[in-house]
Amino acid sequence: MKVLAALLLSPLLSSQPLFANSFDQKALNNEVIIAANWQQHSGEYCAYFYQSFNGATDQLEALLTKAPEGKKPAIITDIDDTLISGTRYFTSMVDTHESRSIERSRFWWNHQETKALPGSVEFLQRANSMGIEIFYISGRFNDVKTITINKLKQLGYPVNGESHVILQAEKNITLSKEDKRQHIIKAGYYPIMLFGDQLDDLGEVVKGLYPEKKKWVSQHQDKLGSQWFILPNTVYGFWEEAISKDYRTLSPAEKHRVRIRQVNDTELPVPIPESYRQHIIMADLWVRKSADFNATAIQTYNLASKALEAPENRYATDRAIIVDIDGTLIDYPPNHLIPPLCKAFPEPEEKMRNYEKQLQSTSIPGAREFLNKAAALGYEIFYLTAREHSSGRPGHKGDVENFTLKQLAANGFPKVTQTNLLNRSKYCPVNKKSCDKEHQRKAIMSGRINGKKYDVRLFVGDLLDDFDLKEQGLSPFDRVSVEKTKNLYGRKYFIIPNPVNKTWMRQYYSQIAGKDICQLSDQERSDIRRSLIEDWPEKDLYKAAQASTSFQ
Repeated sequence: MKVLAALLLSPLLSSQPLFANSFDQKALNNEVIIAANWQQHSGEYCAYFYQSFNGATDQLEALLTKAPEGKKPAIITDIDDTLISGTRYFTSMVDTHESRSIERSRFWWNHQETKALPGSVEFLQRANSMGIEIFYISGRFNDVKTITINKLKQLGYPVNGESHVILQAEKNITLSKEDKRQHIIKAGYYPIMLFGDQLDDLGEVVKGLYPEKKKWVSQHQDKLGSQWFILPNTVYGFWEEAISKDYRTLSPAEKHRVRIRQVNDTELPVPIPESYRQHIIMADLWVRKSADFNATAIQTYNLASKALEAPENRYATDRAIIVDIDGTLIDYPPNHLIPPLCKAFPEPEEKMRNYEKQLQSTSIPGAREFLNKAAALGYEIFYLTAREHSSGRPGHKGDVENFTLKQLAANGFPKVTQTNLLNRSKYCPVNKKSCDKEHQRKAIMSGRINGKKYDVRLFVGDLLDDFDLKEQGLSPFDRVSVEKTKNLYGRKYFIIPNPVNKTWMRQYYSQIAGKDICQLSDQERSDIRRSLIEDWPEKDLYKAAQASTSFQ
């Protein structure tokens, strides 16, 4: 067993002092800004949670029957950023030289004020009512066990005794998540589902860098969306360690340089504002360099595949599915930085060259298998995209559409035809050369495509705007819309988490600014991103306590 000192190496803790007198610690802290904006404010983040817990709810009864005779069915779940949000612990350090520490973490766990994450309370209450034992396991210190139990109960989570909340051992001796799961199993329980925001919440993860962890996810992909449920955490996690060898031993300055190099490994023809490049680092690395992203995508497609076989979907007449392309079927990075937010390509030739570079992009994990299954089951597939019809190059009308058809076919997607590909210039109102996706969706459902009025059973995308919210009179850029449609996620709407999507950024930041943020300066946009960071109200109380003898 490892002793308390090992806790310093966990994602929540660090051996660095509270105030590291270095710009690099501040730079490291500010890398989370866009990732935190997405988790704290986007409807897409909430939608993924509803999707996960709805999908789990729909499988409870079936999984109950798989528990061996004599074994008591159980659900094992992580706590922080699985059930309750812990992002303010990290965002409270933005624009400071402060760093993670044992004392700060202990104080946070004792004083944090937070809400339950979407869908989690209702799901666990339902499971508990069915006689399933709920176990909560966490890397929190054992001396905060009582307050942790009280917080869980206060938020509505069913806690059937202290033995069902397993933190670190007495004297805060470190136990791995696998040790804790085995303890539950040896007590006579059969885990039917595991929940967490880290891969080690799901199983004993292979050690190593990103390729090894990605392979581990692939080997266990059938469990995602059934026995295993992962929630996106773009702000912190063990995935950070997988981007570089010996990452744990690096200083803040060295970590920052490693992460900057990872983001800068793409040739960028258009200059990127320094603050934008800085603020997007964690979101960018999570999408590009974490096996956790792969797991969330596979989980989405596994849930969508189950929905294909639901009787109400499979036997519908003229059934169809609508899927987005960028960030849903095709890897969004590294091209999300080209051009950066509010920048444009200098001329059409450069724009087209960037599209052509995307032929090197691979498909999102799980996408090809899902679409081929849909085709085999007889669903019509429509590809909707915000891409334009043409780049604007003289004599090259339809070049972007032709490239997109080529790209989809190269990735092995089925039913790739001009009829099934709808870009933003098709089926628009009279006198409009470009329009939003609701017009293409209406064309599909009204019979304008080929005379058939398709019954769209599933929508898959990385933005709320990829679902038919506008047709219901709802805004796809308002978190309230998710609450009004929460029962549809994981059943009709399926979302791939994408914290680097520029459409979401521009829409949300413009709402906050009261005008199109692209009318603002780079510094003004940077200030808006910072202003949205949720602080930790008890931070000043912590600083006062840190200065007192109680921390000595």
